[in-house]
Amino acid sequence: MVSRGSRAGAEVRDVGVGATADEDERIIDNVLGQEVLGDFRPSDLIGTAGTVLRGAIMQPGAVARSSLGFVAELGLLAAGEDRLAPGPGDRRFTDEAWSDSAVYARVLQSYLALCRSLERYAERASDDPRQSERIQFLMSQVADAVAPTNFLLGNPVALRTAVRSRGVSLLKGARNLAGDVVKRRPIPAQVDSSAFEVGGNLAVTPGDVVLRTEMFELIQYAPQTAQVHAVPIVVVPSIINKFYVFDLAPGRSVVEYFVRAGLTVFMIAWRNPQPRHDRWGMPEYQDAIEVAIDAASAIRGVRKVNLWAVCGAGPVAVSLAGHYAARRRRRINSLLLFVAPLDTKAMSEAPNIGAFIDRDSPALPAPVERRRRKRRITARDFLLLFAMLRANDLIWNYWVSNYLLGETPSAFDVLYWNEDATGMTAQFNHDFAEFVDDNPLVNTDPAARMRVRGAPIADLSKLGFDSYVVGARNDHLCIWPSVYRTAQLLRPRSQFILGNSGHIQTIVCPPGKRQASFCTNPDLSGSAEEWLAGSERHEGSWWEHGAAWSCERSGALVDAPPAAGSDDFPVLGQAPGSYVHERA
Repeated sequence: MVSRGSRAGAEVRDVGVGATADEDERIIDNVLGQEVLGDFRPSDLIGTAGTVLRGAIMQPGAVARSSLGFVAELGLLAAGEDRLAPGPGDRRFTDEAWSDSAVYARVLQSYLALCRSLERYAERASDDPRQSERIQFLMSQVADAVAPTNFLLGNPVALRTAVRSRGVSLLKGARNLAGDVVKRRPIPAQVDSSAFEVGGNLAVTPGDVVLRTEMFELIQYAPQTAQVHAVPIVVVPSIINKFYVFDLAPGRSVVEYFVRAGLTVFMIAWRNPQPRHDRWGMPEYQDAIEVAIDAASAIRGVRKVNLWAVCGAGPVAVSLAGHYAARRRRRINSLLLFVAPLDTKAMSEAPNIGAFIDRDSPALPAPVERRRRKRRITARDFLLLFAMLRANDLIWNYWVSNYLLGETPSAFDVLYWNEDATGMTAQFNHDFAEFVDDNPLVNTDPAARMRVRGAPIADLSKLGFDSYVVGARNDHLCIWPSVYRTAQLLRPRSQFILGNSGHIQTIVCPPGKRQASFCTNPDLSGSAEEWLAGSERHEGSWWEHGAAWSCERSGALVDAPPAAGSDDFPVLGQAPGSYVHERA
């Protein structure tokens, strides 16, 4: 591959500078960084906190019982009749001081007793299971925040480091904290951003911008084989993230791999919407995808394209495909979906966040709901939201390492991409929240079915083309059974593939990746558990399997085009374009 920029390549291949490979996998598997499912945002916890406070006032008995339980727990611990242990995988208390020092041992036992009391209070605070789950999520945030390891005197490793470095670690930590405050980061920095440059050592697969609209740029990647398949791929990335998760470093780029397999790839690069773009809603994004499809078709001289869509962009792309099918317009040849639930009822089964997208809870007053859903969601909101879902790993882990230990975050390309997020317009926030509420893609009532441009779309089982649905076994947001449900909705011409990593690492899974595997099973008739029990496990990455599937559905081989674009779509600049550099 020919790459541009003086820093391309080697720096990014070692994604875990300063950390073990296992640590890299654990941290990156916890990155979510895609479409929010429903209308939950961090500020919603304020409402939950208000509910807790009102409940404490109206029903002080629950607070008293939890307090007495905490005191009783401390009594048992003091008498040596009980001993609590951190949960499996909790790395905060692995230092020997937590067992060897009597002081630290008592601090640990008191903290674990407090966590147990908070959990029990959440269970008793409401008769509504969903509300109880919301309160439990809030209590878990409180418990994570007050962990003794988050404070200098309560962290034996930080204390020893401060003594050994004669205070230098604390000075470095103060400098790190000041830097994050100046940059207005909502959470501690997760990555050494100085190690990366988009267009320098990230997003360097050669290509050209062949179309620019107010909403997006369209990149056509240069062929790397003498012949290419006639039918191109159009990629619809997440609407709230930069596209280059599909084009990280050389050797870790999905785009690079599929281009080298003889496929022509077009990429939509969404613009980071500003307040003046808040009118953009789901119809505008559907129209934008259609413009990209039309351009790619015209440039390659074909009638149909293979369409890819990621996470929350999945419903937008699929609803457009359903519109085409209802109008008997054959514009899509095949569909590939990444971690994209279409049934929003299945979304509510996601741990933690599922409690915040429940449709059966009492509705907010209409004026309040309208104001809420007409607010834009910023990139900082998303960064904080997804970090809160794994607060110990993605917030307090970095709080300790950056501020108490004075360490510089490692250079993870995926974490850099995750921080380089985009916001969501007010109108799309409103439209997507209504989509989650109404669940129109699975509604069998024609009157309630998803409508595009005023008309109902076709039944998803009758789209008339093959689909390939990728789920992630360790996904904490788009849980894999909900993505499996997507494949079931697209039957009978659908295939489901389950990767063994997290939300992002299932996408960024190059051949040769350590411990990578995926499962296949053509039978989609049973439950997700039945599918998994009957599946076949394959060692390695799904990329080879997915590229072969795509090549079979991409037409005959033809000579590769000598240049990008066409007379109607002239080259406007080199990839990765200009929109990818825009920040909120």
